[in-house]
Formats: sequence, structure tokens, C-alpha cells
Amino acid sequence: MGQNILIEISARHIHLSKEHLEILFGEGYELTVKKMLSQPGQFACEERVSVIGPKGKFSMSVLGPVRERTQVEISLTDARTIGVSAPIRESGDVEGSGSCVLEGPRGTVILKEGVIAAKRHIHLHTETAKRFGLHDHETVSLLTGGDRGLIFDNTIVRVSDKFSDAAHIDYDE
Repeated sequence: MGQNILIEISARHIHLSKEHLEILFGEGYELTVKKMLSQPGQFACEERVSVIGPKGKFSMSVLGPVRERTQVEISLTDARTIGVSAPIRESGDVEGSGSCVLEGPRGTVILKEGVIAAKRHIHLHTETAKRFGLHDHETVSLLTGGDRGLIFDNTIVRVSDKFSDAAHIDYDE
């Protein structure tokens, strides 16, 4: 059954906890919205953070709003480039994941876990998921068309009333 969904590229980025935001940028610091993203309430920030591994570092965009736990999302190529581990995980599943050092204008955080390569996924609003006959955390194949069409197997469906319909893959994919 063919259904059309917008596919977006998810570049390397970081989600910060309130605690780490204040260490990196100063006590009481609030994120500055640069632009709203396709998922309601999510935004790219003016702020950037250096993510440092044993072999190098990247300056990365911060995404808001703040989260309960800090999470660094990079591609597997990025992980290899800076020498960190980034297991392929669903967003939020950071227990036992990779480590790095975060550097901001006001401080440094040694992140013991939180580095992942995000598992490819499709955000679906509840109504769209019903229409497609799909359920939260179901695994599907995502078929792309065009001259270089391909199939992304093992794509996780994420369903919520808060989502806009969009698939997310990273630059390696």
C-alpha cells in the first residue's frame, strides 16, 4: 500500500538538559529560537556546542526545547571522524550509549552517555497512523522513488497527537 510521506534529513545536533544548558551557557540561560522545525514545538537554536571526541570535534546546533536528558545525535561517519561510539538507537534511548565532552562558552560537560546515531523513523500524527493502519513502534519499510530510489528497511513508526507527518533519516542514509 503506497502512501506519501515527507522525508527530511536530520543533521547532527544536540538536545540539552536544563542542568547541562546552564553549565555550558550560564545559570538561568534560556535557548534562543533560530527557526521552528517541522515537529510542533521543536526548534533550531542560535546556540552551538562543541562535541569533542578523542580524534576531533564538531560544532553542533542545539535543538530545543530542553529535554530531561542530554542527547547527541550524529551519523556513524561523524562518530568515526571524532572517535566516539554512537550506537543506533531510538531517540531518548541513551542508557549505555557513547560518551564525549561538550564545550560551551561558559563551561564543559563530560557526557558519560548520550551519544547515538538515531534510528531512522517516521513521525505520524495519530489520525494518519490510523488511516495507514500503522501503530507506534511498528517497523516498516520506507520506499523512495526517482532515479536513485531505494528502500529503507527497519524504519520505526512513532505515533503521537503531537507529531506532524515526516520521516527522518541522517546524511549517511
